[in-house]
Amino acid sequence: MNSSNQKDKQLPALLIVDLINSFTFKHGSVLAEKSIHMVPKINYIRDIFKNKKLPTIYVNDHYKIENPTQEKLIKHCLNPLSYELIKHIQPNEEDYFIFKPNYSGFYLTNLDELLKKLNITHLVIVGVAGNRCVLFTANDAFMRDYNLIIPQDAISSVTDYDEKVAIYMMKDILNAMVIQTQEIEEMIDHLVSNNYQ
Repeated sequence: MNSSNQKDKQLPALLIVDLINSFTFKHGSVLAEKSIHMVPKINYIRDIFKNKKLPTIYVNDHYKIENPTQEKLIKHCLNPLSYELIKHIQPNEEDYFIFKPNYSGFYLTNLDELLKKLNITHLVIVGVAGNRCVLFTANDAFMRDYNLIIPQDAISSVTDYDEKVAIYMMKDILNAMVIQTQEIEEMIDHLVSNNYQ
């Protein structure tokens, strides 16, 4: 973990990256199929954060939509490839939603400002694509001294090779703790319990 960000309290947030997605790009159908298989895992993590009253933040491409809103984005992205995924992964009223213009969730957005306002120290990052928007968001989070937790079975890339490279980069270079989804509740409980010791 990144030791330069040790604060009195350790508070995690969940970042869901680019899962409101049209998948209308080269190899998009492959990524869509992989993403649909992740839905139960991501919703399991979402439920943990909701039950513990911890923030969930959607960070999503805006697809160059003028004055984008969640409703406009979902309407733009809905198609036969994306329908099942979007139906089961839509944000709730209490979730935060941030539009991004490029790979990183921090680039030209107010994500860092929001995280600081919420006193967040740790980021659990899930979504697509592992070797693009997830990796670039994780990189920029590391550069801002956030600690990273990556449930590797809740991110997807087009190829297994791309995914392995992204996981290696996040673990070896960005000091991310790479885990399985089933380990997340114990890890979150440990983080939060330290606040009361």
